[in-house]
Amino acid sequence: MSEPEQTGERRGGTGMPGCVILCAILVVFGGLVTLYAVIGYKQNNAIGEFTVDKPAEIKVVSPTPEQAKAAKDKLEGIKEAATQNKAERFLFSKEDLNVLIATLEVAEDFRGTTFVESIEDFGMVVRAAQPLRKGVLSKEFRYLNGNFVFEPEVRKRTIAFKVKDIKPDKGSVPEQFVSVLSSLDLFKLDPDNKELEATIESIKRVYTEGGMLVVETQIVSAQE
Repeated sequence: MSEPEQTGERRGGTGMPGCVILCAILVVFGGLVTLYAVIGYKQNNAIGEFTVDKPAEIKVVSPTPEQAKAAKDKLEGIKEAATQNKAERFLFSKEDLNVLIATLEVAEDFRGTTFVESIEDFGMVVRAAQPLRKGVLSKEFRYLNGNFVFEPEVRKRTIAFKVKDIKPDKGSVPEQFVSVLSSLDLFKLDPDNKELEATIESIKRVYTEGGMLVVETQIVSAQE
């Protein structure tokens, strides 16, 4: 669905906002790799209560060429809306996101480690096998396997995903652990990224609704 509003000019470059949105999602999935060091969670025994030595097996979809094209076309639609300075609304299902993870080169590292289980009004439920360092200087990892809930939002100059909940396969994650994640801006795109800088103004909202990830673009007034 889209709104017919548009203007002839826009501010800044055309960029590739569709890929920016996808990268924002993928940044979240990879963000926990150095989490232990970042938040200073010092108790190895506590980490051990909800992590294991091996990552869980996460399924990867095998889409048809038609499914892959349909999902990619939605990304191209965001790019076109920004280029033409249109206010439009794009809907991505969990199937779309899993197809993009399975087919796009930028998502290669997330195949077999990340799978979108559902999209709820309260956020994205993501099945993941996330590595956590055993210690600040350690090169060894344990794995937090389970379901993560992320809430997407557009912030000034960036797109971020707030951690709302973690349901591990083993044990339970302390509330302190989740609250620290929620309070830190660990899962966001670099606001100084040139591609993001050129396109973020075209993205009005990113949110979940009715089982979909919704991306809204907006009309950007030309600079005086």
